[in-house]
This record gives sequence, C-alpha cells and structure tokens, in this order.
Amino acid sequence: MSKSTTTPPTPNSGEIARGIRGSSLLFAGRCLSLGMNFAIQLAAVRYFSKDEFGVYSVALSAVAVTAVFAAFGMDKTALRVLPRYQSSGDLTKFSAAALLMAVATFLCSLLAIVVIYITWGAEHAYSSPSRSMDLMLVMIWMTPCIVLDCFVTSLFSVFGKPRAIFVRQHILGPLLRLVAVIVVVLAGGGVFAFAAGQLIASLIGVLIYATLVRSLIRERNDFVRVTWKDMKSTAREVFSYSLTLIFGDVGFLMRGAMVVLIIGLFHTPSEVAGFQAVFPAARLNDIVIATFSMLFMPSAGRLFSENAIDSLNHLFRKTTVWTTVLSFPLFLACFLMPEQLCVLLFGEQYADSASTLAILSLGFFINTIVGMNLRLIRVVSGLRTLILVDVISLAGAVGTNLLLVPSWGAIGGAWAILIGFVVQGIVCMVAVTMTVEVNPMAWRLIRAYSLAAILTGGLWVAASGALVNPLWIPVLLGAASVLFAWLCRDDLEVANVFPEVARVPYLGRLLSTEQTG
Repeated sequence: MSKSTTTPPTPNSGEIARGIRGSSLLFAGRCLSLGMNFAIQLAAVRYFSKDEFGVYSVALSAVAVTAVFAAFGMDKTALRVLPRYQSSGDLTKFSAAALLMAVATFLCSLLAIVVIYITWGAEHAYSSPSRSMDLMLVMIWMTPCIVLDCFVTSLFSVFGKPRAIFVRQHILGPLLRLVAVIVVVLAGGGVFAFAAGQLIASLIGVLIYATLVRSLIRERNDFVRVTWKDMKSTAREVFSYSLTLIFGDVGFLMRGAMVVLIIGLFHTPSEVAGFQAVFPAARLNDIVIATFSMLFMPSAGRLFSENAIDSLNHLFRKTTVWTTVLSFPLFLACFLMPEQLCVLLFGEQYADSASTLAILSLGFFINTIVGMNLRLIRVVSGLRTLILVDVISLAGAVGTNLLLVPSWGAIGGAWAILIGFVVQGIVCMVAVTMTVEVNPMAWRLIRAYSLAAILTGGLWVAASGALVNPLWIPVLLGAASVLFAWLCRDDLEVANVFPEVARVPYLGRLLSTEQTG
C-alpha cells in the first residue's frame, strides 16, 4: 500500500524550514527585480552604440571594483560575527560591532571617492582623460550607496527580515533605477545622463533603507547604547576577519568586473560590450545562491555555535539541492540556446557573443551547485583556512585571466571565469571535508548533480545534433526542469517548507514523498 509521508523531523527543523521559506521569498523578489534590472541592461545595450556601451561598461566595472574594496568585507563579516554575539546574548558587543562596521564602510567609501578624483586629476595633468574616466567622476558617487546597501542587507538577514530585503532591494531599488532609465531615454539623454539617473535612483534607495533601519532599531531590543571603548573591544575580531576577505573579494572581482577592465585594457570597447552584454544574462544562474546565502549563513553560524552538527548537515544538503533545482532552468536556457537569446535580447550585432554566454552560464551554474561550500567555510572555519582557500582561488583566477584574456578577449574571459569557479569549488569542498563534520559529497548531493548532468547532456546532444526541431527546444527545457524538480522532491521536502503547497489538489500529491510499505 502506498501512502504519502514526510521526512522525519530533524533537530532545528523548524528553523531550517523557516530559513528555506525566507530564502524562497527573497528568491521570488530577485526574480521580480530580475525583469526590471534586465530591462535596464537591455535599454543600455539597445540605446547606446556598441562602443558607447563598452565605455559605460568599463566605468561601471570600475565602480564595482571600487565598491568591493570600499565595503572592506563588512557585509560578509556581519553575517559571521553578529549572529555569534546575538546567540550569546552579548548585546553590547553586538551593537558595538554593528556600529563599527557601518562607520568603517562609510569612511572607506569616502576614501574611494577621493582616490578616484586624485587619479583623474593626475591623468588630466599629463594627458586627456578617457571617456570612461570622465564618466567615473559621476558614477563613483554610487559607491557609498552600493556599500551601505550591502551592509544593511546583511543586517536585515541577521535579524531574519526577508520581507524588508524583499521590498527595498528587489522592488523599490530596481523600480527607481528603471524609472530613471525611462526618463533619460524619453529625454534623449546621453551616457552621462544615463549614469546620473542611476546615481539619483541609488541615493533615493539609500534614504529609504535608512528609514527601515531606524524602524528596526526601534523595534528590536538587540541594540543598546555603546561607547568608543566598546567599539574598540570588537575591532580586533571584526577587522581580523574582514581583512581575510580581501583575497576572496579580489577573486570575486577576477570573475566579473576585473575581467571587463582587462578586456578594455587589451581590446576595443566593442569587445568589452560583447562580453558585458551577455555577462548579466549568464550571471542569472548566480541569483539563486546569492539569495539563499543571505539566510543560510546566519543560520549555519548559529547551528555551528550550538554544536548542532546534524542540523547543520541537513541545512547544507537541503539548501544545496534547492539552489541546484531553482537555477537549473536558467542554466539550460543560456547554455543550450545562447545564439537565439543573444539575437532576441541584444540584436544581431551581439550574435557573436553566443559562445561567451554558453561558457559563462556553465561556470555560474557550477558555482551555484558547489557554492554553499564557500559560504559554509566563511561562517565555521578558522581564519587560516579562509586565507588559504582564498589565496589558492585567487591565484587560479589571476593566472587564468592573465593567460587567456589578453589573447582571446571575451571568450578568454569566459573560460577564465569557468576555470576559476572549478578551482574554487574543488578547494572549498576539500576545506569543508577537513574542517567541519559536513559531507559536501553526500549521496543525495551526488544524485542531484548526476541527474542535472544527465539531463543537460541529453538535451545538448539533441540540440547540437539537430535531432529535434529547434522550436521544440524550449518545451524540452521546461519539461527537463520539471522532471529534475520531481526527481529531487524527496530532498526538497516541499511539504515541510511550504505546507500550503501540500493542500493544493494534485500538486501536493505530486510533490509528496511516496514510500511503499
């Protein structure tokens, strides 16, 4: 006789389910903002010439590099340090550390602005600055907005406030930037007006976040008055950890913004545009893990501090399967239909970027399915392990970029990113195995990875070998995605995470675990 059952509860299963549920809300928000952010990208690609878009991309990438250094790793530090103080009930250290991080990010942002203006002045004294450098003078003011936005998002993640993140980061922020784009396009503004519009939208977004933070402080009892002495007492732990993130942050840049800058240094703005146009589309595969990480890292930190290893293993496996299943459809579309997507979204002039899109999408999907290993290391491992992992990953990223990008341009950058993700994934899995009692190659995970590989390989053979009509490819992609989710239903435990789904006729039965007994 067959009956519907659910997986037996594990320790802290309620917290794990809430974490997955909250992450799913954030993922829904990401998908909602995805349309608006992608509209902004398409507007820039379609509105500007290929060379103009290349100039804008170089300036935007330079701002992204500046923002990462200005953040000084405080957004990630908050996800590691604050949950520990919160779990131990030390509200003085909690408040002091949060205030110290906020002040540090703001001061580093101002320092970054000063450095850019000094650089522009030095370049202007000896030669005529490039258009990208001139554009930087406007866009660099986005740095404090980006940095504070990331830090406050981490703060809301620590408090388990996915709805606040949902509203501000995934609705209001993209909506403000989209409105700015519409105004500039209708007014016939140029690339400088486009940049100014994005800056104004970012400033308004920060002001909205400030009101949300004020409400949070009034609502929570975790914040207490602190002195300069209290802040100094937490400085060593905060900065000793944030300094270790420098290698990881540079490695992150070598898989994104720095690639654009290297292409711009050795190749034409048109080559930069060919890479940057498809990069956000490929990076859609990264949205899932970035979203789930916001709540995974604080939860993992609390479980580790409570020595709840069984629950930590369960959280790791469950979150990894969820991210793999949710990112699979995006990966299939970009990997198996790159030329069609490039022409449809960006126009015929970007058709030659199809190979770049396919390679990048594979790299980001690999990062998604093994990326929770890095997130786990960041909250449970010692500083020596963190530094070692980041240094090895950085060495691989720098080496591949310097070897491939100068000679091969956009294609070389795509391969460098793919190889960098593979190296980082292997290093992180080894580090997890050696430092914490979590198995990154558990049977359930191997099963999910194998299913994804088999389905992708079968579809690739069908598509590349012209075994099916190209018009049927999207249908097959959708069917494969649904089949993959159904095959992984035991690990997703949808009925536990979303009890409402279990009450939906047919759908609840379809997603339930079937056990013969």
